[in-house]
Amino acid sequence: MRIHEEIRDDVAVLRVSGALMSGPDVAPFHDHVKRLIKDGMTKVVVDFSKVKWFGSAMLGVLIASLTTIRNAGGDLRLTGITEKIDSILMVTQLAGIFRTLDTVDRAVASYQPQPPEDKSR
Repeated sequence: MRIHEEIRDDVAVLRVSGALMSGPDVAPFHDHVKRLIKDGMTKVVVDFSKVKWFGSAMLGVLIASLTTIRNAGGDLRLTGITEKIDSILMVTQLAGIFRTLDTVDRAVASYQPQPPEDKSR
């Protein structure tokens, strides 16, 4: 597994690539998330656009990472989800747990506060 990190304002974007099948392949991901939290980064976007498939070990690491981030007051968003990965999330009933967005830009923007709705109309 390779993780390329990019910081956009207060959001960490992690671009993941490589083999994501076994525990030793994916264990560095949760360690990386823990380092981000230690550094005060609690808004994380994970880009899977360079990943075609991952195994149950990656699902476990994603759930653990989401829990770690939420316990620190943050959240984790997924992007670049292929149909195969989406089907894994659906079958495991995790699609409703993870927020997925079409692009990294949209995922980063989703962390920005929305302006109040104008109700004067």
